[in-house]
Amino acid sequence: MDPMPTENTFDHRRSWDGEHVGYIHVTEDGKFVPFDLLHRMRTGPGDLDAAETLLDDLGLQMFTEDWWLDVDGGQRLPVLIQEVHRDRITVAPTAEGAFAKAVDMTAATVLLLPTDRLHQAGR
Repeated sequence: MDPMPTENTFDHRRSWDGEHVGYIHVTEDGKFVPFDLLHRMRTGPGDLDAAETLLDDLGLQMFTEDWWLDVDGGQRLPVLIQEVHRDRITVAPTAEGAFAKAVDMTAATVLLLPTDRLHQAGR
């Protein structure tokens, strides 16, 4: 996983609500690369409008999806994202219930960003 560049990278906030939804890196040739809040590149270099639109559309919806955490022994554990900070993310194990997901808040794991231990379901 290529790390998100720190130089020439700025926060992107949606214009209509000011919510921080990602980062945009400006390349040496003046192109714009969008990164989500987990520091993952979402598409290759392009124009600013396209990068902003992608991050605006993605928003925080990615955190409502199912996530898996790689744990010891090659196992994957289902988790929910609790908190996202610029340099880290906190996740907690989940168990599927009949009506809702149960979360074990006492077993939270903090991961430094970027991380290759966290995966969206189906990926």
